[in-house]
Amino acid sequence: MALRGFLLSLALTMILGYSLTEGLTNPNSPLKKLPEWTAIPLLGGIFILYLVAVWWTIQGFSQHKFLSIISFGFCLTGLGVYAFVFTMEMGRGKASPGQYDYDYSTLAPAEKTVLTKIAESANLSLSDATFTEHWNLDVPDRGFRICLQKGHVTALNLSGHPLSDVSLLSQLPYLGELFLKDCGLRNVSGLRSDKIDRLDLSNNQLTDVQSLTGVPNVRWLFLANNQITTLDGFEKFPQNIVKDLTGNPVVK
Repeated sequence: MALRGFLLSLALTMILGYSLTEGLTNPNSPLKKLPEWTAIPLLGGIFILYLVAVWWTIQGFSQHKFLSIISFGFCLTGLGVYAFVFTMEMGRGKASPGQYDYDYSTLAPAEKTVLTKIAESANLSLSDATFTEHWNLDVPDRGFRICLQKGHVTALNLSGHPLSDVSLLSQLPYLGELFLKDCGLRNVSGLRSDKIDRLDLSNNQLTDVQSLTGVPNVRWLFLANNQITTLDGFEKFPQNIVKDLTGNPVVK
């Protein structure tokens, strides 16, 4: 029984470890292909299997104490991680009171002026905005989607709207997430911000990443379906943990 408990707890902990590292950071991982609704059932299944491992370990403790202690360690670690992730999943999609602003009333005047220019450059107006939370930012929209927090623009989605001047985006000092999919971009050298953490430039006409040196701290970089032919330049992004290059000549 102790051996069963050890092997099961080890396997479950390895699965959890993969899920929280490669499974989350690799856009092509099997986990990324699963529907979102499967998250809670999967976590529930893992929880039940951990309980089975604990039961087997208890049953075999008298015969294999050392192995059982190791198994208990795996189980406690796994259940702790499980509790943390489950709590996050249950709270996902629920904004705390005051976490987001849903109109322009608190937006800093300087940022509102810049945002007006950005909207105009994309043939939009401020009235075309949908105020949202970060986890709903990537929802398709006929206008554009924006996250406002404590009077500042923290995330912006202008996908599907041709942009004539990306340098204006550099004037939003709190901008951390930016979606510019299918914006007809060939060069983004005008974009300069050490705050941007997540950048989606999929479905454009970029040929390399040299023009991205203005966003050195980007961690999540999505460049699918561009015309990138070389990996040269990625070393300039030391914080990068995810880069999606699917659909580019460099990966064909």
